[in-house]
This record gives sequence, C-alpha cells and structure tokens, in this order.
Amino acid sequence: MRGFWAAIVAFAGMAAATTASADPALRNVTGFDATLLAGKTCQGVFNTGKGRHGSQGALQLSFTVDGDVFAAHLSRGFGRSTYDKAAYAITQPGQSIDATRFEDLGAVRDLTVTGNTVRFVDSTGGKVHLTYNDGRLLGSSDPRGGTDWRMRRVAHVTMVCR
Repeated sequence: MRGFWAAIVAFAGMAAATTASADPALRNVTGFDATLLAGKTCQGVFNTGKGRHGSQGALQLSFTVDGDVFAAHLSRGFGRSTYDKAAYAITQPGQSIDATRFEDLGAVRDLTVTGNTVRFVDSTGGKVHLTYNDGRLLGSSDPRGGTDWRMRRVAHVTMVCR
C-alpha cells in the first residue's frame, strides 16, 4: 500500500511540474496549438481572377512568438511570372519560393487565431482571413478600404507552411 501511495505522489508531482513548465498561453490565440505555426514560414499564391499585373502574385508569411503574443511578418510579390513560379514551388516537397525580391510589408496587425482560423490586417489595410488545415493556409485577402492601389479586389489565397 505504501508503494501505491508513493507512486500516486510521484505521478502528481510530475503532472504539476509538467503543467508549470508548459508554454504560457498566448493572448491572441484561442483553441489552437500555436506550435503548428510558430517558427514556420508559409508561402503561397494569391489571385483575384482578374488578368492584370496586380491581381495575382505570391506571398510569404513568417510566424513567431513574441512574449505572450503570436506574431507574423508578411512579404509579397506581384505578377503572372511570380505567381506561376510560386504555384509550382508549393506543389514540390521541400521546395521554397525565392522571396528575396518580394515587397516587405512588415509585421501584420491585429493577428488573432481562433480555432483553426487566422485573421490579421496587413500594413496596407487589407483584411486577411485564412483557415489552417494540415500544413496549409487557405482563404482570402480583402484589400477594400486599404491603401494599395494595385489591390482592389478580394483575392483567393493558398499557402503551404514548412
């Protein structure tokens, strides 16, 4: 019996230690395991369906944890050629998009993650709504009301996170 109680006390101690050492909760994340995206870079494409230069291109979104806040940094490139190269790269295992010539839009604002839904506002005022599913982010970017003259229509976004 004494061995039984010793095992229970030891187990309770390990559980308390595990709970105490767990990562702190992130203020802007609810119902989502942030480790699925923290430290990852998601790359992909956007397309409004319109055939002009600013209506399609590629994106890169890098996620980090900054204290008790989940954060992200956004870059993008425009044009059919950029779109085509990125669309091909995200279908290839282990391949990434060359984002060195992308426009750096900086840190995103108002980032929240609820369940598997990621929402934020980019530096131009575009509202982005993405859904995380098995290493992918899918959704839309709504630039209406933003300041970027090239972006005037809602774009479909597809990204792969690695």
